Amino acid sequence: MSRARTPVDAGYTMIEMIVTIALAGTLMAIAVSGWQGWARASEQDGFLTELRAEMRQAQQRAVTTGGSVCVRFDAAAETYTVLEGRCDVATTVLQAARTAPGGVDIDAPLFQHGTDHTEPGVTFTSRGTATPGQLYVQRDGGPRTKLKVEGLTGRVSVS
Repeated sequence: MSRARTPVDAGYTMIEMIVTIALAGTLMAIAVSGWQGWARASEQDGFLTELRAEMRQAQQRAVTTGGSVCVRFDAAAETYTVLEGRCDVATTVLQAARTAPGGVDIDAPLFQHGTDHTEPGVTFTSRGTATPGQLYVQRDGGPRTKLKVEGLTGRVSVS
């Protein structure tokens, strides 16, 4: 014959509580590590979006002012600067150097200026054209993304 439960017997056992807490801790550890990876990837994507917008704005400025505008990259310092004029002679700063977020690298910025000369920056002309080239953006331990500028149209694309 079984004994009837009394209000004192109601509740969870210690083993049930320990198992529940262990499962919750494991699930939280998995979620936090996945969130950190997502946050780093979104930081790189955000920087690429910002950089594309800055380059489009430089192209629009070149067209509206009737002069050339340069976006020059410094891979060692992980920065880019917007200058007035062609990249090979530009000295007037239109926008101070902007730095890539920590852990995001700017690699190999090469843009064709003439037939035998490259610069680490793209020049947008008053016609909307640009010096063709590319650069790479990579976060620590992440995939390398190419940012490419078309010469004829000045189109900036990411692949």
